Amino acid sequence: MPLKNKIRSFAFTHSLIYGRSANEPAKVADVRSGWGFNLLLVTCICFTACDTLLPPPTLTPTMLISGPTIEASPTLNFVQPTNISFDDVVATSNATVAALAPDSVVPPALIGTPAANSLGQPVAITAQDGTLLNGLFFQKSDGVRRPGILMLGSDVNAWGDLPFRIFDANFTVLVMPLRQTNQQADFTVMLQALTSGDADPARLGVIGALDGADTTLIGCSADKLCDTAVLLSPSNSPAMQQAMGAFSPRTVLMVASQDDSISYPAVQALQPLNRGEVLLQPFASAGRGTDILRNRPDLIDLIVAWLQRQIGG
Repeated sequence: MPLKNKIRSFAFTHSLIYGRSANEPAKVADVRSGWGFNLLLVTCICFTACDTLLPPPTLTPTMLISGPTIEASPTLNFVQPTNISFDDVVATSNATVAALAPDSVVPPALIGTPAANSLGQPVAITAQDGTLLNGLFFQKSDGVRRPGILMLGSDVNAWGDLPFRIFDANFTVLVMPLRQTNQQADFTVMLQALTSGDADPARLGVIGALDGADTTLIGCSADKLCDTAVLLSPSNSPAMQQAMGAFSPRTVLMVASQDDSISYPAVQALQPLNRGEVLLQPFASAGRGTDILRNRPDLIDLIVAWLQRQIGG
């Protein structure tokens, strides 16, 4: 039906619904019906135009409906915490490492080059907490498994000529420092690293000075890999007496200055607790720990002779 006819039909219907009253003038009724028609017509036009009046939705954020677009993050430059290469740490090309059982400790990883005045090779050992422990490693590169010696103290350079003298007596030597925490856990990792390398696990000795002496005896008391121990100026801790009982009857050499009010009574108390061979070597006013090696160089000869007799060299 044409729009003109539709409008006329609607107007006629509207006049029937809102028809004139008996006394209402025709003009008023026509005006009322005209306003109603116009309102309905405008409403229909608005609904029809909704699809064209509003803009289509967009997935691109704008300043009017969202915050500014976040810029891309810069490229991260990951820097390794150490200059040790992956192959050095894992030693994938090392036949000895390849033969290790799962979860075994990797041998000391060689790093850098030896100092001009040292035959020791700088090495790193990974502790149980992931810390890299730096030390010195003395070994012959002929593939022969020699008796191994682990040396523990506060400073790897404080031992003087002792590491070289032991190495020269046909031993493999690992010199490591001690941390203030995790000493016993570090001891286990160090000893296992030594045996995972070129040292003979059936012939192992440990030398400790001061706190290293305590760590040596306590660690060896719980680890059957230790065949002999050398203690320079140990403490009088009750834990040491218990450890000596557990370490017995394996052999031990103990050294202390007679004027050392801590270590000399300690070694005297420890001596009778071991049923095996015990050598107690006192010195008069020779200092404590590795200082004794500087003040009494003849102690170096005694230690080397002790190690050769106990585990060979």
